[in-house]
Amino acid sequence: MNDRAKLERVRFVTAHFEYLQGLATVPVLIWVGLAMAYAGDWINGWVVLAATPPLALAAIAALAHYRRTYGQVRQPETKAHKGVLLWPTAAVIAVMLLVGSLNLTLPIGVEGLVLAGAALAGAWFLRPLAPAMLLVSMAALIVSLLPLGGPDGPHPLSDTEMWILALCGAGAVVQVWGHLLLRRTLGAREATSA
Repeated sequence: MNDRAKLERVRFVTAHFEYLQGLATVPVLIWVGLAMAYAGDWINGWVVLAATPPLALAAIAALAHYRRTYGQVRQPETKAHKGVLLWPTAAVIAVMLLVGSLNLTLPIGVEGLVLAGAALAGAWFLRPLAPAMLLVSMAALIVSLLPLGGPDGPHPLSDTEMWILALCGAGAVVQVWGHLLLRRTLGAREATSA
């Protein structure tokens, strides 16, 4: 990697430091996935309740790890900084809700195609996260185009719980990649106190 690419990666990591702390986000995504599995009546509610304390502790421990290992990056409060990942996620969810409200019975998963398109756009705009975004995009595209619902039935991704689970899985992949990017860029040394 040349010096310019390294500099761009350092700029990206410092600009998006809060969003790249993937180990803190993955437990939350797991909890949301469990909640969707409960909503889909695939697991009992006690599983979600039992998982809440350890997942919350895992998220807190991960945040403590990031602060201890990398310190803290303070960004100036700007509206653009806060919305960098909020608006694309909100747009994907809005489109998926719109498609879901139309009650389309298609053999392909339109929601997965939307997720694939959003991940592909993310790969373009957030270049350091491109490998994870491309992986998510290709996986969503392949699963969406397979006629998993049969010729007459709806595609499984048309079920609200399923596409939210897919969104959580995609988010987990990107968050783990973000953690790896953060670790490669800033190193894994303990932050020293002055």
